[in-house]
Amino acid sequence: MRFKAVWTLGIIAALGFSNVAAAAGKEEKPTLTTAVAAAENVAVSWPMASVYASDVKRPGLLPALYATLGAVQAWDVYSTSLALKAGAREANAAAAPFTSNKGSMFGLKAATMAGTILCAEKMWKKNRVGAIVMMAAINGATAAVAMHNMQNARLLAAR
Repeated sequence: MRFKAVWTLGIIAALGFSNVAAAAGKEEKPTLTTAVAAAENVAVSWPMASVYASDVKRPGLLPALYATLGAVQAWDVYSTSLALKAGAREANAAAAPFTSNKGSMFGLKAATMAGTILCAEKMWKKNRVGAIVMMAAINGATAAVAMHNMQNARLLAAR
């Protein structure tokens, strides 16, 4: 039951971050109908229109990779806590102080996930393929760590 709760929480967090990231990428322009402009007899000019015109759209794969990142981060928290309960120790010296409390582990993973998504959001505007490759590599590495944690938990529990 615990794994399902962690999994669900991770997916909800990832989807929430991807919506924030999606909203940050959209350019909002105020609209003024021609009827109103004609009635007021004014010329409508938008000062930012000539300075910033984003025709580039976010790659469709990125939001899915963001959701996957949330899922593998939640799996990593679950597998780490399982391995620690079985008697393993945290090998990552930077993450070791956070392992004593699940809330701090979730906070660390949420900050890591937010930073990764922020980097990918900035990166795709200049290098779309690079952003996708980076996200896929980070997801794969995190999944490999979680799988290793699960293996350690099983081996230590069998003793």
